[in-house]
Amino acid sequence: MPLSQPIILTTLTATTLVFLLSTHLVLMWAALELSTLAILPLIANKSHPRAIEASTKYFLMQAMASTLIIFSGALNYEMTGSYQIAELTDLTSMIVLTLALFIKVGLVPFHFWVPEVLQGMPTAPAIFLLTWQKLGPLVMLFLISHLISLKLIFMVAVLSSLIAGWMGLNQTQVRKLMAFSSIAQMAWIIVIIKYAPSLTILTFYIYSTTVSATLLTLDKMSTTSTKHLITSFSKSPTAATLLTLSLLSLSGLPPLAGFLPKWLTVNQLVSEKATWIALLMLMASLLSLFFYLRLWYNSSSTLPPNTTNTTRLWRKLTPQSNLTINLLVLAATTLLLSATLMKAITKQETPKAK
Repeated sequence: MPLSQPIILTTLTATTLVFLLSTHLVLMWAALELSTLAILPLIANKSHPRAIEASTKYFLMQAMASTLIIFSGALNYEMTGSYQIAELTDLTSMIVLTLALFIKVGLVPFHFWVPEVLQGMPTAPAIFLLTWQKLGPLVMLFLISHLISLKLIFMVAVLSSLIAGWMGLNQTQVRKLMAFSSIAQMAWIIVIIKYAPSLTILTFYIYSTTVSATLLTLDKMSTTSTKHLITSFSKSPTAATLLTLSLLSLSGLPPLAGFLPKWLTVNQLVSEKATWIALLMLMASLLSLFFYLRLWYNSSSTLPPNTTNTTRLWRKLTPQSNLTINLLVLAATTLLLSATLMKAITKQETPKAK
């Protein structure tokens, strides 16, 4: 329907404003529900069994998380008489709400739905799911970060980075690899949320830009598995080069933009006497680095045998990069804007967590 997309985008924008302007738990829960209902038609836009399965799984997981959120609010209201998220003092309510938000963003041990849902989604809803849809739960995590145990955050972050990297080693489906990449990136986003929330915002911003550029480039190249990447450079050298830059930035290699948040995060963890956590996060990220480099190797560092002049099926289409992909890759690889944000962050003194 022609009016569906404007209505969906308006709903997503309105729910985002509610998250940014409200601290009432019920109001934020309602915004989460509207955001979930808005993206479901995008997931099931194509009447395909995979799309229907992905939308069903996503709805069930988000419904369970939303149930836990409103349940934690009801418990806190019974104990304190308030629905304000800043006045969340009941321990049980705080634990239930934290687990619900971990389900929303797809962190370990509630990560299993992310690769299954992402596998059956079109590209545009997949970008929304990995970026915009996580903004609301992250805002709620910001507001209760001072109440969450530091040991719990460290444990979930390390396990998420480790398990996501480990599960991605033997994966050949590109969408599932991007899902495991998202889980690992979310670990870097939340590990520093208690010490430096501004650094969490910077990490989420760079990740959102980079993963959007990567998914759009993969969609432009019609790539679904790693074996399809072998012929990508022959079809379109420009798109393969842009994909390489996005993947290397997503892996956190210097001097690309993805290196900056990891460097600042490690620096902040070391300054807060959490050296072992920084070391474990770096070691776990080596697993993710392996499948990033494997994607890069298949797309741009090797060519298939070419001993015939006949027209192949993979030669028929020559996808060209568009302006949107070029701008996203430019933002994902340059350090100019990120260096400006880094300068602003380093001038601020972040208080130590208690």
